[in-house]
Amino acid sequence: MSQSANQNESTAFSSQQLEEFTVCCMQAVGASVEDASYMAYHLVASEIAGHPSHGLRRLPEYVGRALEGKTNPSAKTSVEKDSGALLALNGNRAPGHFALRDATALAVERAKEYGISAVAVRNSDFAGRFAPFCEQAAEAGVITLIFGNNNGSLQSVLPPGGLQPRLSTNPIAAGVPRAQAPHMVLDFATSAVASGRLHYEKDSGAKVSEQWVGAGGHLKPFGGFKGFGLALLVEALGGALSGSDTVSGRKSEEAQGTLIIAIDVAQLRDLNEYTAQVEEFIAYVKDTEMEAGQSAVRAPGENAPSAEQLAADNTILLNPVTTASLFQIAEQLKVDAPQVR
Repeated sequence: MSQSANQNESTAFSSQQLEEFTVCCMQAVGASVEDASYMAYHLVASEIAGHPSHGLRRLPEYVGRALEGKTNPSAKTSVEKDSGALLALNGNRAPGHFALRDATALAVERAKEYGISAVAVRNSDFAGRFAPFCEQAAEAGVITLIFGNNNGSLQSVLPPGGLQPRLSTNPIAAGVPRAQAPHMVLDFATSAVASGRLHYEKDSGAKVSEQWVGAGGHLKPFGGFKGFGLALLVEALGGALSGSDTVSGRKSEEAQGTLIIAIDVAQLRDLNEYTAQVEEFIAYVKDTEMEAGQSAVRAPGENAPSAEQLAADNTILLNPVTTASLFQIAEQLKVDAPQVR
């Protein structure tokens, strides 16, 4: 079959080939094999988990930002302040996936030492979904809260009733250990949907819901004033506290500011007793009669693919815009494009 994208339909690819392709692309722009493999795993995992807005459609963006010198895929985070349980890191323009992976590991390490820790990261690039970092900590028996702003840039969200965008999508995430994976993980934008989801729907030719966008096609906060209030909280925590820029009339560099708060469950109570109680209340909440036509209640995180699903060679469907973009960067980087399945 030709490697040109059908103009109207999605194209099928092997997940393993897409992962290998991503590794080659990220290495071509300077990432180590380890880091490139980490990025590839999470982009493909986002596709398999049903979050294509943060999957392969992001790869051309990450490659482009590296080629333009806006990011440095070989950079490592550095510690600027360290008072034990509190740390401030400089991402040094590394891709956010790498910076937050390392920041989360450090937050878990310090939470194990002090019971609770907070790690602030400034000057990293965008990290995509926060869920993997929450899962990383939950596997270690650590609760996490993560707040991320866009360094005052990419203002695309309207205040309630406003006509000009004043905020970014400002995601919040949380992870709670369960007895075993999948853990209870929330990861959501404080806008009605993430901007990546909005652009993905547009790329796919879908009609955008009026519940998502307001004046000028800009995003609305979710839940009106509640989402707006949370977005402001993210500016204060992920932005100002990390030393990142916050939204203003000034032009800010596109980057990400993040705060990770980590709590070691075992230093407050027995971890097994805690997870047993979590399982009890989740089971109780899910055990309810459902309205006609409604599917069963699902706790946050329960739709995450299993390790076996992620390891399998899955078929992944990419829309024409993403497919064309992947072939374009393959040519640009002189790497083999993934074969159409």
